[in-house]
Order: sequence, then C-alpha cells, then structure tokens
Amino acid sequence: MQGLSCAINSPYSGSLTPIKHYKRERRVKIVGCHFVHYNDGMPNSRPLLDKNLYHSVEHFNLEKERIFYSTWQLAGHRSQLANPGDYVCLHIADQHVFVICGEDHEIRAFYNVCQHRGHELLQGSGNTSKTILCGYHAWAYGTEGQLKSARNTANTEAFNKCDFALEPVRIEQALGFVFVNLDNDANSLQDSAGEMFEDIKKHVPHVDELAVSDKYETEGPDLEANWKILAENCLECYHCAPSHPAFCDFIDMQSYRATAHGAWLRSYGELGKADNKAYPVEPNEPSQKAIYWHLWPNTELIIYPGEAAMTTFRFHPKTEKLTGTSSLMLLKPGESIAQERIDYRWNTLWPEDRAICLSVQKGLQSRGYRGGTLVVNEEQHAVSEHAVAAFQDLYRQWMSISGTVS
Repeated sequence: MQGLSCAINSPYSGSLTPIKHYKRERRVKIVGCHFVHYNDGMPNSRPLLDKNLYHSVEHFNLEKERIFYSTWQLAGHRSQLANPGDYVCLHIADQHVFVICGEDHEIRAFYNVCQHRGHELLQGSGNTSKTILCGYHAWAYGTEGQLKSARNTANTEAFNKCDFALEPVRIEQALGFVFVNLDNDANSLQDSAGEMFEDIKKHVPHVDELAVSDKYETEGPDLEANWKILAENCLECYHCAPSHPAFCDFIDMQSYRATAHGAWLRSYGELGKADNKAYPVEPNEPSQKAIYWHLWPNTELIIYPGEAAMTTFRFHPKTEKLTGTSSLMLLKPGESIAQERIDYRWNTLWPEDRAICLSVQKGLQSRGYRGGTLVVNEEQHAVSEHAVAAFQDLYRQWMSISGTVS
C-alpha cells in the first residue's frame, strides 16, 4: 500500500516534509514523554500527540510564545471597520489587541493597553469617534495611536507625548478579512496562506460582496477544553457518522475530501440530498457544497450549502483547559439566513461538537487512557484522520517537538 500522499510545508523553510508512519512499540521522544500503541508498520495508523500536551500549564505557556504570538490571527472584517473610529477587539492568548479605522480611513492595529499605567482601552467592538479615552486616568489617544493629551502633565519635566504612543501590531488583509500578527518577523499572510485565499475566491466568487451581519455576530461561551481538541475535531469526519447523523444525510460522504497545504487545510463535501435531515437546499441556490478552510492554528472560514454567505469561527485559548469561541456571519447586503439553517448549525451541529470536545478533555486527563492512534485511509477521506495527522505534524514543528523514531 502506498504511503499517505499528503505533505506539509515546514513553517521554517520552503521544503516539504512528508507525513511519516511509525511502527508498533517504537517510541517517539517528545519533551520527556513518548507515544505508544502503534500498529505494525501499517500506513493506516499514526501516533497521537501525548495526552499531557492537552492539559499542561508548562506546554500552554510554550504554545503562547511559539505559536500564538507568531501566527496570523483573524481580527474581523473590513465591513466592521468602514468608518473612522470603528474598532474591534480580540484576545491572542493573554495578549489583548484592537483594530481601528483611523480618521484617514487606514486600518491599524495596536496592543490594547494604555501607556500610562497599563489599563485596557477598549472592549468588544463599536465606534470610539476621534478619541480613545483610557477609563483609568483619562489619557486620550487618537485613532492613529498618538497620545493626544495626558492630564496634569503640561508642566512635567521631560514629558514628551511622542514617547507614549500606542504600541502598533502588524496587520494584513485578504478578501476583506483582517488579520494581525504579534511577530514583526513572521512570514507575510500572503506567503503563509495566499493559495488558501485564491481557493476561497474560486469557490466563493461573490466573497468581495459580503459584509458582516450584526444580527448573527456571536461571542460564544467558553469551552472547557484545550484548543487543540477543537481544532482536531474540525479537521476530520471519521466521527461524523456516529456523532452527526443529520450532517451525513446533508453532505455526500463519498465526496468528502480533507487536504493539507502547509499552513492551511481544507475539508470539502458536496450537498447530498436536497431534502435532508439538516435543512432543505434548493438546486438553484448559490452554494451546493460545504467547505471548511482551516488557517493554522485556530481559524476556520466556512461555507455551507444554501445561501451566498460565509461563516468565520475562531477558537482562542485562554488557559490550557479553557478556549474562547467567536463567530461572524457574512452575507450580501440586505440578505438573511432562514432560521432553520441557523438552528441546525448552532443549535444542533455545534452542540454535538461541543459535547465531544468536553468529553475528550476529560478523557485525556484519565489515568486509564494510555494513548491511541490516528486512523488514516487515503481512499476514503470521510473515515480518515490524516488531516489531524497533518495538524499534529505542524504542531510538532512549531513547538520544536521531535517527530522521529528513536
């Protein structure tokens, strides 16, 4: 049998690193841990990450430094930042950032912290007009980040407002989506995921017409699970038949394909039956497929069968066992989504996945769990976890964890 054809771009070089297969009872060293329980030389099994990586404070602190402070994080969409003073806030692990439209209509990003005593400046999203006012001591900043005024400092010796401008954050846009990166030396968004945005444009030709609908904007409840559990669950449909019966009636599982492309992965499935257990879709509707684009490490851009729309889903870790979730719905101006579709996606499909993630988090902390294996089937992607293997290999690379057999 041929080995898995999927390959991954190393984030540190342009070379391709093929997915490897490991033999039973041989051990892979990883920061004092090891993998066990492999199948005998079979290309349809892969070792999992060590379970301790899903609830270790030490490893979470390393993840913040090595992954989240150096990757492109979705902040929002340009339609949320159309007017001077419009802003959105986001958390990147324990770092807080806001993106704002300046009076010159340029979109900029800054750390969300006053340079006086460290108080946060903005919350949520909205419009701050021409001035960002700190709620602690009323230092006032302009929308371009400059300090405009600081109370009772006019006669302070050697006080220069230019020394206290907000700290900028790197920002880039693609197809209207706004991303930030805390690492000024990281690869550009185009270098990291330019082909992903080209693929989105191919499958969503109307993407430039879409805007965020405030009606469907969601800051979801925190998930009491490690962020990697949620990411891995989004990257395979091996669990779909037992866990998502309506989804399997909705999407043609024979058409399901999961592929890895370096810093991004894609799951694709065509509409199965127009009249199905999820919600009906007319044959003349703009989308006749479901596609999940996953941008490493924690962003999903999604289309579903039906209306001309896109959904974003970002899951951002707060602790090693707590993950925040947020979602945006993008539609053509004046259009809406039938309530039965909203109900299925957020009141059926998401609760099914949420329950899975909560259960897995508990199981990975069990003393009785010895560590399993990933099931890989390159012929039938709907019952394969090869995209999870690709995600875990990316994780090993970014975390500098050895993936070679000793």
